[in-house]
Amino acid sequence: MAPVTKEQALKSALASSAMEGFPVTPEVTRNCQRLLNGEVDVDSLVKEILSKRQKG
Repeated sequence: MAPVTKEQALKSALASSAMEGFPVTPEVTRNCQRLLNGEVDVDSLVKEILSKRQKG
């Protein structure tokens, strides 16, 4: 069996989340991809999200 790629794991996790009733928006997908790519760490991403919520 071939190893699972990051993209496959992300797709599976997001599908599972959607089936459980959690909203999976394009922004959520982009943020997850940024985490997987190492473009942002969890602490920074949380700060970004909280900052956006406070602004608008």
